[in-house]
Amino acid sequence: LRPIAGDRPLSIDTLNPKEIAAAVNHGIDMVLSLDNGNFAEVLPLLKEKNVPAVFLPTNFSEWFVPHTPKERVESMQKLVKSCEGIDMVCDLILDPVNSSSLVDSIIAFHDFHEVDKKPMFFGIGNVIELMDTDSVGANAVLAGIAMELGASILFTPEESGKTHGSVRELAIASKMMFLAKNRQSIPKDLGVDLLVFKDKKKRFDLKQEDNVPIVKQDAPIKFVRDKAGSFKIRVEHAISVKDSYIVATHFKKTKPTISFEGKTASEIYEEIIEKGLVTRLDHAAYLGKELEKAEIAMLTGKEYVQDFDLFKDPEEFIKQN
Repeated sequence: LRPIAGDRPLSIDTLNPKEIAAAVNHGIDMVLSLDNGNFAEVLPLLKEKNVPAVFLPTNFSEWFVPHTPKERVESMQKLVKSCEGIDMVCDLILDPVNSSSLVDSIIAFHDFHEVDKKPMFFGIGNVIELMDTDSVGANAVLAGIAMELGASILFTPEESGKTHGSVRELAIASKMMFLAKNRQSIPKDLGVDLLVFKDKKKRFDLKQEDNVPIVKQDAPIKFVRDKAGSFKIRVEHAISVKDSYIVATHFKKTKPTISFEGKTASEIYEEIIEKGLVTRLDHAAYLGKELEKAEIAMLTGKEYVQDFDLFKDPEEFIKQN
């Protein structure tokens, strides 16, 4: 990985002493993790190579996992005392909601920080990955809790689709909490925000009276197939939005003839128009609608399926649940 990562720090996430030793001997920058069961075997090597480690208050070699705040703090203090001489980051383990106890784990972080000011590792991904909700608001709240607790490192993977973008969200949330703490204010009106799907205020000043007849549809227009052909649209999601793109494939009598790729709806439908592959106004309107949906899906990480809504009606969603 080093040729790929370059100068970026690399860590290994394992409790296996042999794997830790191999990684340290090959230039790893941080070890995740040491606990009361494996530290003795690798501590001399970590000291020799000056490699920092994340500490867990567990002893998995004996299947010991502390649950109460008191147990976590005492087990962590024992490990810290045993591992003097290396740089350490302490992870009291943030629990998912309604697993062991999210509240107890937060209390453990608080209680440990009261007696020891060593850097703390806050595994936000433990909560976000195991809760079916949009990540952006949850990441912001947990970043705020981490700030109040005095945590130094916020950690999250982007393992599932619902957590796509969590690293960026936590980076922004961290800036917000840093500003709020230094301004001694709530995290509002900071000049940076995580408002993705909603705005702070509704604009009522954009209404206007045009004094013209108002037309409302009585019935959908009859579908007539475009003689120029049809299109199948999809989104190719990459790790980042900048590497994602939209694909529109033209079909003539069920056979593909040409594909259009682009980052925006407009650059694709303009090419389609240039090549004369749409001849009906209703088909052109349909393409514009679907390509715009695809672009929104690409930007937000939503799964795009042609002819299906991207978002549910909030009121209907509440009724169904």
